[in-house]
Amino acid sequence: MQNSIDQNTLYIEKVYDRLLEAITSGDLKPGERVRQSALADRLGVSRQPISHALQLLRHQGLVRDAGKQGVEVSPVNPDYIVHLYRARVSLEASAAAMAAQRVKDGLAPKEDIDALKETIELGVSAMRHNAPLAVLVKADFRFHMAIYRLSGNPAIEQIMAGQWPHLMRSMMAVLNDPGVPVRAWEEHQIIATHIFTGVVDEAFQAATRHIERAGRDLSKRLSAA
Repeated sequence: MQNSIDQNTLYIEKVYDRLLEAITSGDLKPGERVRQSALADRLGVSRQPISHALQLLRHQGLVRDAGKQGVEVSPVNPDYIVHLYRARVSLEASAAAMAAQRVKDGLAPKEDIDALKETIELGVSAMRHNAPLAVLVKADFRFHMAIYRLSGNPAIEQIMAGQWPHLMRSMMAVLNDPGVPVRAWEEHQIIATHIFTGVVDEAFQAATRHIERAGRDLSKRLSAA
Protein backbone atom coordinates (compact mmCIF):
# COMPACT_ATOMS: atom_id res chain seq x y z
CA MET A 1 0.00 0.00 0.00
CA GLN A 2 2.80 2.42 0.94
CA ASN A 3 4.64 1.75 -2.32
CA SER A 4 1.46 2.49 -4.27
CA ILE A 5 1.01 5.82 -2.47
CA ASP A 6 4.66 6.78 -2.97
CA GLN A 7 4.50 5.91 -6.66
CA ASN A 8 1.31 7.94 -7.14
CA THR A 9 2.95 10.93 -5.42
CA LEU A 10 5.91 10.67 -7.78
CA TYR A 11 3.57 10.64 -10.76
CA ILE A 12 1.76 13.73 -9.46
CA GLU A 13 5.06 15.57 -8.96
CA LYS A 14 6.24 14.53 -12.42
CA VAL A 15 3.09 15.79 -14.10
CA TYR A 16 3.04 18.97 -12.01
CA ASP A 17 6.67 19.78 -12.89
CA ARG A 18 6.06 19.18 -16.61
CA LEU A 19 2.94 21.35 -16.65
CA LEU A 20 4.56 24.11 -14.59
CA GLU A 21 7.54 24.18 -16.95
CA ALA A 22 5.24 24.37 -19.98
CA ILE A 23 3.19 27.21 -18.47
CA THR A 24 6.10 29.33 -17.24
CA SER A 25 8.07 28.88 -20.47
CA GLY A 26 5.12 29.86 -22.63
CA ASP A 27 4.79 26.46 -24.31
CA LEU A 28 1.27 26.42 -22.86
CA LYS A 29 -0.14 29.89 -23.48
CA PRO A 30 -2.90 31.77 -21.62
CA GLY A 31 -6.28 30.47 -22.71
CA GLU A 32 -4.87 27.22 -24.08
CA ARG A 33 -6.75 24.09 -23.09
CA VAL A 34 -5.06 21.41 -21.03
CA ARG A 35 -6.34 18.05 -22.24
CA GLN A 36 -6.06 15.40 -19.56
CA SER A 37 -6.36 12.47 -21.95
CA ALA A 38 -3.61 13.79 -24.23
CA LEU A 39 -1.34 14.46 -21.25
CA ALA A 40 -1.95 10.99 -19.85
CA ASP A 41 -0.95 9.42 -23.17
CA ARG A 42 2.12 11.65 -23.58
CA LEU A 43 3.42 11.08 -20.04
CA GLY A 44 2.41 7.44 -19.80
CA VAL A 45 0.35 7.86 -16.62
CA SER A 46 -3.28 7.51 -15.66
CA ARG A 47 -5.60 10.52 -15.51
CA GLN A 48 -5.62 10.49 -11.68
CA PRO A 49 -2.16 12.11 -11.17
CA ILE A 50 -3.02 14.53 -14.01
CA SER A 51 -6.14 15.58 -12.11
CA HIS A 52 -4.20 16.05 -8.85
CA ALA A 53 -1.47 18.08 -10.57
CA LEU A 54 -4.06 20.34 -12.17
CA GLN A 55 -5.65 20.84 -8.78
CA LEU A 56 -2.31 22.14 -7.44
CA LEU A 57 -1.92 24.47 -10.43
CA ARG A 58 -5.50 25.67 -10.01
CA HIS A 59 -4.76 26.51 -6.39
CA GLN A 60 -1.79 28.62 -7.57
CA GLY A 61 -3.98 30.45 -10.05
CA LEU A 62 -2.07 29.09 -13.05
CA VAL A 63 -4.99 27.17 -14.57
CA ARG A 64 -8.73 27.68 -14.30
CA ASP A 65 -11.94 25.84 -15.09
CA ALA A 66 -13.26 26.47 -18.58
CA GLY A 67 -16.76 25.04 -18.23
CA LYS A 68 -17.43 22.18 -20.58
CA GLN A 69 -14.08 22.83 -22.19
CA GLY A 70 -12.36 21.44 -19.09
CA VAL A 71 -9.28 23.31 -17.89
CA GLU A 72 -7.29 26.11 -19.52
CA VAL A 73 -4.19 28.11 -18.71
CA SER A 74 -5.12 31.25 -16.78
CA PRO A 75 -4.35 34.64 -18.29
CA VAL A 76 -1.66 36.79 -16.71
CA ASN A 77 -3.34 39.15 -14.24
CA PRO A 78 -1.68 42.58 -14.64
CA ASP A 79 -3.12 43.93 -11.38
CA TYR A 80 -1.75 41.00 -9.40
CA ILE A 81 1.67 41.36 -11.02
CA VAL A 82 1.78 45.06 -10.08
CA HIS A 83 0.97 44.20 -6.46
CA LEU A 84 3.53 41.40 -6.53
CA TYR A 85 6.29 43.72 -7.71
CA ARG A 86 5.43 46.20 -4.96
CA ALA A 87 5.83 43.40 -2.42
CA ARG A 88 9.05 42.27 -4.08
CA VAL A 89 10.77 45.60 -3.50
CA SER A 90 11.09 45.12 0.25
CA LEU A 91 11.66 41.36 0.11
CA GLU A 92 14.34 41.48 -2.60
CA ALA A 93 16.14 44.44 -1.03
CA SER A 94 16.11 42.76 2.38
CA ALA A 95 17.42 39.50 0.90
CA ALA A 96 20.28 41.32 -0.85
CA ALA A 97 21.18 43.22 2.34
CA MET A 98 21.08 40.03 4.43
CA ALA A 99 23.29 38.24 1.89
CA ALA A 100 25.81 41.09 1.94
CA GLN A 101 25.78 41.11 5.75
CA ARG A 102 26.48 37.37 5.89
CA VAL A 103 29.39 37.81 3.50
CA LYS A 104 30.71 40.74 5.55
CA ASP A 105 30.46 38.71 8.77
CA GLY A 106 32.08 35.66 7.21
CA LEU A 107 28.94 33.57 7.71
CA ALA A 108 28.00 32.95 4.08
CA PRO A 109 28.67 29.35 2.94
CA LYS A 110 31.16 29.18 0.10
CA GLU A 111 28.82 26.99 -1.95
CA ASP A 112 26.09 29.64 -1.75
CA ILE A 113 28.51 32.37 -2.83
CA ASP A 114 29.74 30.20 -5.69
CA ALA A 115 26.15 29.45 -6.71
CA LEU A 116 25.40 33.16 -7.06
CA LYS A 117 28.59 33.70 -9.06
CA GLU A 118 27.58 30.87 -11.38
CA THR A 119 24.12 32.35 -12.00
CA ILE A 120 25.77 35.63 -13.01
CA GLU A 121 28.16 33.91 -15.41
CA LEU A 122 25.42 31.82 -17.01
CA GLY A 123 22.94 34.69 -17.18
CA VAL A 124 25.37 37.14 -18.76
CA SER A 125 26.44 34.48 -21.25
CA ALA A 126 22.81 33.73 -22.16
CA MET A 127 22.11 37.43 -22.62
CA ARG A 128 25.20 38.03 -24.81
CA HIS A 129 24.42 35.03 -27.00
CA ASN A 130 20.76 36.03 -27.49
CA ALA A 131 19.48 32.87 -25.82
CA PRO A 132 15.81 31.94 -26.22
CA LEU A 133 13.41 33.94 -24.09
CA ALA A 134 12.55 31.00 -21.83
CA VAL A 135 16.27 30.51 -21.08
CA LEU A 136 16.68 34.18 -20.11
CA VAL A 137 13.64 34.03 -17.83
CA LYS A 138 14.91 30.91 -16.10
CA ALA A 139 18.34 32.50 -15.66
CA ASP A 140 16.68 35.50 -13.99
CA PHE A 141 14.79 33.16 -11.67
CA ARG A 142 17.96 31.30 -10.68
CA PHE A 143 19.82 34.55 -9.95
CA HIS A 144 17.21 35.78 -7.51
CA MET A 145 16.76 32.36 -5.91
CA ALA A 146 20.52 32.26 -5.29
CA ILE A 147 20.29 35.57 -3.42
CA TYR A 148 17.42 34.28 -1.28
CA ARG A 149 19.51 31.23 -0.38
CA LEU A 150 22.59 33.37 0.35
CA SER A 151 20.49 35.63 2.59
CA GLY A 152 20.03 32.74 4.99
CA ASN A 153 16.34 33.60 5.38
CA PRO A 154 14.24 30.53 4.47
CA ALA A 155 10.99 32.49 4.81
CA ILE A 156 11.92 34.82 1.93
CA GLU A 157 13.07 31.87 -0.16
CA GLN A 158 9.82 29.97 0.44
CA ILE A 159 7.53 32.96 -0.11
CA MET A 160 9.19 34.01 -3.35
CA ALA A 161 9.54 30.47 -4.74
CA GLY A 162 5.75 30.23 -4.73
CA GLN A 163 5.42 33.49 -6.67
CA TRP A 164 8.05 32.96 -9.34
CA PRO A 165 5.75 31.04 -11.73
CA HIS A 166 3.64 34.20 -11.98
CA LEU A 167 6.74 36.37 -12.35
CA MET A 168 8.20 34.15 -15.06
CA ARG A 169 4.98 34.26 -17.07
CA SER A 170 4.85 38.05 -16.88
CA MET A 171 8.55 38.38 -17.73
CA MET A 172 7.97 36.49 -20.97
CA ALA A 173 6.10 39.62 -22.06
CA VAL A 174 8.98 42.05 -21.48
CA LEU A 175 12.28 40.25 -21.98
CA ASN A 176 11.63 39.98 -25.73
CA ASP A 177 12.70 43.63 -25.88
CA PRO A 178 16.45 43.34 -26.70
CA GLY A 179 17.39 46.16 -24.33
CA VAL A 180 15.68 44.68 -21.27
CA PRO A 181 17.93 41.62 -20.70
CA VAL A 182 21.05 43.78 -21.10
CA ARG A 183 19.82 46.29 -18.53
CA ALA A 184 18.63 43.53 -16.18
CA TRP A 185 21.97 41.70 -16.14
CA GLU A 186 23.92 44.91 -15.71
CA GLU A 187 21.80 45.57 -12.62
CA HIS A 188 22.20 41.97 -11.46
CA GLN A 189 25.98 42.32 -11.66
CA ILE A 190 25.89 45.51 -9.59
CA ILE A 191 23.76 43.85 -6.90
CA ALA A 192 26.02 40.80 -6.83
CA THR A 193 29.18 42.91 -6.58
CA HIS A 194 27.81 44.70 -3.52
CA ILE A 195 26.90 41.35 -1.98
CA PHE A 196 30.31 39.79 -2.67
CA THR A 197 32.09 42.79 -1.14
CA GLY A 198 29.77 42.86 1.88
CA VAL A 199 28.53 46.42 1.29
CA VAL A 200 25.12 46.12 2.91
CA ASP A 201 23.50 49.51 2.24
CA GLU A 202 24.54 49.55 -1.40
CA ALA A 203 23.23 46.00 -1.92
CA PHE A 204 19.90 47.07 -0.43
CA GLN A 205 19.66 50.18 -2.61
CA ALA A 206 20.76 48.43 -5.82
CA ALA A 207 18.17 45.69 -5.35
CA THR A 208 15.50 48.30 -4.62
CA ARG A 209 16.30 50.22 -7.80
CA HIS A 210 16.36 47.04 -9.86
CA ILE A 211 12.95 45.79 -8.77
CA GLU A 212 11.34 49.22 -8.99
CA ARG A 213 12.68 49.69 -12.52
CA ALA A 214 11.66 46.19 -13.58
CA GLY A 215 8.19 46.72 -12.12
CA ARG A 216 7.71 49.94 -14.07
CA ASP A 217 8.82 48.34 -17.33
CA LEU A 218 6.61 45.35 -16.77
CA SER A 219 3.55 47.42 -15.89
CA LYS A 220 3.91 49.45 -19.10
CA ARG A 221 4.25 46.36 -21.28
CA LEU A 222 1.35 44.51 -19.67
CA SER A 223 -0.86 47.58 -19.93
CA ALA A 224 -0.06 47.93 -23.63
CA ALA A 225 -0.67 44.25 -24.36
